[in-house]
Amino acid sequence: MHARLLKILACPHCRVALRLESAEARGESIHSGSLHCAQCGTDYPIREGIPRFVSGAGYASTFSFEWKRWRRTQLDSDVRHTSESTFVASTGRRPNELAGARVLDAGCGPGRYMDVVARAGAEVVGADLSLAVEVAQENLGHRPNCHFIQADLRWPPFLLETFDCIFSIGVLHHTPDPRKTFLGLVDLLRPGGELAIWVYPRHRLAETFRYFPDRVNEVLAHDVNFQIPASRERQVKRVAKLLDGIMETSSAFQRFFTTRLPPRWLYFLCHVAIPLYYLFRIPLFYPLRLLTKIAMDADPQWRVLDTFDWYSPKYQWKQTYSEVHEWFERAGLAEITTLPRPVAVRGKKRAGAADRTRAQRCST
Repeated sequence: MHARLLKILACPHCRVALRLESAEARGESIHSGSLHCAQCGTDYPIREGIPRFVSGAGYASTFSFEWKRWRRTQLDSDVRHTSESTFVASTGRRPNELAGARVLDAGCGPGRYMDVVARAGAEVVGADLSLAVEVAQENLGHRPNCHFIQADLRWPPFLLETFDCIFSIGVLHHTPDPRKTFLGLVDLLRPGGELAIWVYPRHRLAETFRYFPDRVNEVLAHDVNFQIPASRERQVKRVAKLLDGIMETSSAFQRFFTTRLPPRWLYFLCHVAIPLYYLFRIPLFYPLRLLTKIAMDADPQWRVLDTFDWYSPKYQWKQTYSEVHEWFERAGLAEITTLPRPVAVRGKKRAGAADRTRAQRCST
């Protein structure tokens, strides 16, 4: 933990600054110690250089298994830049636009998006409930502009109006209450700062046809590995809701069982995605994609990872653009932008928004 991180940390319940106690430093970093809240008397430990605001991974325990197994798979390399392209699609921002900004990656996992913005010059804090935060530290702890904390996003341990930019890509839908968690993030944003989120879509095909009728294949390319022939778009559009319903029903049925499996069993089961990939690429078997969701990535390791990521989490809520727009509007955010990746939305905080979001959270 870099000492300057202490300037923005707060008790997640009292929202007051914390006092560092019994610290053991290694070079310029704090390796162990505790953070004391003078108001409620709670002590939060620092272990292995990471402030811990939770006692365990809780509902996110499968992510601890996932990211300790695939530690560096999703980090960009010289030959693959998937994390950067996904970041741009999910936030509508190029990484260099965040240079010099203080940024929060809300649900950082192993640090794939932290890596993208840190390389562009942002000061980035990664927060995660699971032990993936330890993997993120292993991957990026050598960067002086990267910080790591283990915390529940429902009670984020930061002073109010701390960040210039907050993004949460593929995380809020795995929390018990995505809307309430979202509102808590708004509290942390300074006036004029931006918040961008991507959550799982309900009715992916229908949403794509509705909001991006002239860019259907471009939008689908972010998350699915198939294209709709131009000659078939009209027919597919007519039955888009039906196809979405089939996919969502079959996925929910399968997840009823997979979420109850021990993570290691599910991990081995997800290896079926490796051979199914070749079968599902044959046009005759395209309908099977409606009934069994697997990752259709050319890299076998990514196929197993993304398939596990779909079937393992305890919570998997889905939203529509209109629902997420309502979150932003009720939080008082402005310049709300619908991004071409269902469902990705970005907005900017204006003065007074924090008071409204805190009032809403207290009433829910």
